[in-house]
Amino acid sequence: MNLHTITKDAKEELRERLDDDPEMTYPEDVVSEIADGAVPIYTADLMDLAANNIDLAVMEPECGPAFDGSPTPTNIVAANVYELVSNALYQELETWKEEQEEED
Repeated sequence: MNLHTITKDAKEELRERLDDDPEMTYPEDVVSEIADGAVPIYTADLMDLAANNIDLAVMEPECGPAFDGSPTPTNIVAANVYELVSNALYQELETWKEEQEEED
């Protein structure tokens, strides 16, 4: 598991859901749901991600630490993964919207 694969899979899921329901009322909720589900829950997986991308361990997450909110390394890495995936999904959402406008 790596950040690229996590993000790629999350984008694919978002595309599928948008294609299934193009008139989705609150796509931002779907972005949050997918990003949340993309974050690994096991400490070993989170630490492997951080070992391969040190920024995950040293960046201060805007949303604060994940899970119980305590500033442990695991919670910080998880929050940074969530934010990175979420940002990628918002970019994908904007791209999808632009594509829909071009088709109209």
